[in-house]
Amino acid sequence: MSNKKGLVPFASFLEKNGTKIIASGGTAAVLKKNGIKVTKVSSLTGFPEMFGGRVKTINPHISGGILGKRDLDAKEAKKNKILWIDMVVCNLYPFSKVSKDPNSTLEDKIENIDIGGPTMIRAAAKNYKWVSVVVDTQDFLSIKKELLTGGITEKLRFELSKKAFGHCADYDAKVFEVLSGKENEKKSVLRYGENPHQDAFVVDHGEASTGLPQAKQIQGKALSYNNFLDGDAALLCLNEFKKESACVIVKHNSPCGVGVGKSIEAAYENSLKVDSLSAFGGVVALNKRCSTSLAKKLNKVFFEIIIAPSFDGGALSVFSKKKNLRVLKLAKYKPSSFSIKTISGGSLGQENDKSSLRESGLTFPTNKKPSSAQTASLLLAWKVVKHTKSNAIVVAKNNKIISISGGQTSRVDATNIAFEKTDIPRGCVVASDAFFPFKDSIEKMARHGVSSIVQPGGSIRDKEVIESCNKNKISMAFTGYRVFKH
Repeated sequence: MSNKKGLVPFASFLEKNGTKIIASGGTAAVLKKNGIKVTKVSSLTGFPEMFGGRVKTINPHISGGILGKRDLDAKEAKKNKILWIDMVVCNLYPFSKVSKDPNSTLEDKIENIDIGGPTMIRAAAKNYKWVSVVVDTQDFLSIKKELLTGGITEKLRFELSKKAFGHCADYDAKVFEVLSGKENEKKSVLRYGENPHQDAFVVDHGEASTGLPQAKQIQGKALSYNNFLDGDAALLCLNEFKKESACVIVKHNSPCGVGVGKSIEAAYENSLKVDSLSAFGGVVALNKRCSTSLAKKLNKVFFEIIIAPSFDGGALSVFSKKKNLRVLKLAKYKPSSFSIKTISGGSLGQENDKSSLRESGLTFPTNKKPSSAQTASLLLAWKVVKHTKSNAIVVAKNNKIISISGGQTSRVDATNIAFEKTDIPRGCVVASDAFFPFKDSIEKMARHGVSSIVQPGGSIRDKEVIESCNKNKISMAFTGYRVFKH
């Protein structure tokens, strides 16, 4: 036992009431020192404690003595010289205490993972009809009382069994938490949720993670629930762009502006041009260092958050003029592998969308094929439509995003909004997150001079859609998979 509080008086009581006591290692030494007669485990098993104490109680003479059914296994126990063990008093190596020590090494933690202890505890808990298991020194008193009034009842043994299983479960959970780096998780209460009448919190998974909760906040108000959602949506979309300078502006969990360019300033300008009206009050994510000149441009618009891998000193000086503006430094970002949502009565989990579209993955069902410049714009539009709430339509030209429409309940509405919210130059390309069920959207695009379309394909009316493209001299590419975002 690692926690020996109250053990000596309890063992003394048991001895006076005719109980034979078996113990190992340090526990046996403590009991013997206090004048209590004790049999070492090694005397019962016939084996010494081995491998630095790693192997002591894992033996049929111990496990069998605990697990045997007294009414069915007596003959077999006698044949194999197994003595019944009626009570297991055990708590586990102090793994939690050791793991909290900042000076403890991984080896220290590993050596404080108990093996024999949980085996005995679980065996005794399973066999509660005949065996009492004690993992909490606070239970010594209730056991004493029952022993003095005729013996331990099955009711108490069952209660002790449940506590024992809980003790082992908590112990194993702590081991998992520490070894997987989750021991540094912190839960913080947020001011409110999506609306002021809703409570909310955020869990920080610790330094091993690379996401918004681990970002360094340089200035501004504390992040809200909506800020975390929008910030992560911006970073997820930004993560599509590995080499080129890129900027993403998110509003209500969906991009309203995405831009790439030869410089981060150009990327921001291209992003803002997409929908400067919706950008108001949005979240800006940059994948390159924020310069002083860019900070001055950003300060001309009301934004909730600016996220970048680093900032010039002059940029921070510019931002400091807006005390409430949240400025976050996040050098590394790695999207989580899975997303989990709770629903009434359960939860849903799925792998996050890691798909990546390349020109080699496209097929071309139309008579006309897109040019190399059009293909580049199609691939850019697809990166953006992947992160836009469904139903989604994204318009692009010359490697620039022109219009983004998402969150609509019909693809026709998404198409109409995309082409009506801004001036659409002729020769644009379009990305759709799912197939077109009818040709009506194609006819709409033709009237606006669209030159090429990328979509999953797979509709029962694909032939009708393809024929409409051919009639209007529009090239079309199929991806073979959709990118819904609900």
